[in-house]
Amino acid sequence: MRNLSQLSLVVAVALSAAAVGVVARACPFCSAVSLTFAQEIAQSQAAVIARLVEPPPAASLGPRADGPLPKAKFVVVEPLKGADLLADAGLAGADAKQIETIMLEEKPVGSLFLLMGVEPPNLVWSSPIAVSDRAVTYLKKLADLPEKGADRLAFFQQYLEDADETLARDAYDEFAVAPYADVRGLKDRMDAAQLLAWIENPKVQANRRRLYATMLGVCGSPADAERIGKILDGNAVTEEQAEIRSGLDALIACYVTLRGPEGLDLVDRLFLDRTAADGKSRDVPFAETYAAVMALRFLGEESDIVPRPRVLQSLRVLLDEPKLADLVIADLARWQDWSVIEKLVDLFKTAQADNIFVREPVVNYLKACPLPEAAAAVVELEKIDPEAVRRAATLAGLAAVATAAPKPGDASDDDPGGTAPQAVPPTADDAALAATIAPVLADEDATDALPGVDPTAPLPAAPPAAAPVEGQAWKWALWAAAVLLVAGVSRAVLKPAASSGRAAR
Repeated sequence: MRNLSQLSLVVAVALSAAAVGVVARACPFCSAVSLTFAQEIAQSQAAVIARLVEPPPAASLGPRADGPLPKAKFVVVEPLKGADLLADAGLAGADAKQIETIMLEEKPVGSLFLLMGVEPPNLVWSSPIAVSDRAVTYLKKLADLPEKGADRLAFFQQYLEDADETLARDAYDEFAVAPYADVRGLKDRMDAAQLLAWIENPKVQANRRRLYATMLGVCGSPADAERIGKILDGNAVTEEQAEIRSGLDALIACYVTLRGPEGLDLVDRLFLDRTAADGKSRDVPFAETYAAVMALRFLGEESDIVPRPRVLQSLRVLLDEPKLADLVIADLARWQDWSVIEKLVDLFKTAQADNIFVREPVVNYLKACPLPEAAAAVVELEKIDPEAVRRAATLAGLAAVATAAPKPGDASDDDPGGTAPQAVPPTADDAALAATIAPVLADEDATDALPGVDPTAPLPAAPPAAAPVEGQAWKWALWAAAVLLVAGVSRAVLKPAASSGRAAR
């Protein structure tokens, strides 16, 4: 029953991730904290700046207060949207009625708020959001901004790290949901020195540091790369400055973007290669390795700075670590690197209880590979562990349910003629994409300076939803959903078996 409940959770999380529409955002390493003001106003039918005229009774705001939820009364100061609906509801003009809505905080009479309403003609109003005079000016400008593009981001860039935290948060969220192409278009209007100062400020939030590192990767210089390289190395980072290494995935991507392919040499040495100079094994926190893998995925998918063969070279380093190989096997398949068949077959054959989960991604890699030796290897491995081959097919099928795979021969942005080799498992075409999905499990903070994500730990919560925008959304959305699905199911099924194996020993 426990495994069944885990399976249900994994499927739910994966389907949620698919619905979110994760895209090639301006900050591919960030997630929006909440809906932006522009998104909230767009979803409402009326929006106003209102002044508080009658706060809720103080007694009703106490933690032990009984009775209905406290309400406050407001008058409209300025409409932002739906002026005609306000007039129809009697909320405009000299004899305008007051707006009454639930309010759960104590604010002085005269305070300004943003209110949003739906379901005309009898508008139902949201909880009030307190706004400053400066925020009112900000909100009034939103309707005149372009719907997308660098010019839109240029407006919000002025408010990053603003003294008004409400505006700073909203500006960050606007960047977090914008297409990556838009931030590239902003290159000539960025301040690299300011971005670097924010990155090196330990008081800056980790999610915002990720954004600033991504932006610096667009507009920075080799000298900036040297400063980022010192952060990655960590030797010059004091205990008081330790927080500046949070958001490590974006920092790695920034460094390599500014340094070029040779920057991956440092990444390999610091985060991927676990062999020390004296030949002994060295410890690298899982969180840091995972950060490097996420950066490599970004570089291989969204950047033209580093040739993909060099990215694949770095990914292959982890094949020498049996407990971590499953992080990258599907990336190799997704990018059609068929050079490691023999290595993966050996990983399958030598898998032990603590890395038995590597067998499913190995099988799916081999099924995705169009070479005859891969098909022959599947037949051989099925004789060794038929259950692993069966589970691989099951997991691929589950992932295919959560993601709609392109059919063989379909054209795409990367292959307009539809001529690239297509992976077709023997069961169904729709499982092709799932067969190349990395069984990776991590949460939003996995790449920060934290203990890391144990591959056998319970599933994390689904990330916050971001509004879908244009871009290569399908690549990231399908990938994220199926990653959670395949990883969770595989490890939920295999963990009890691994535990039994250790107990027997």
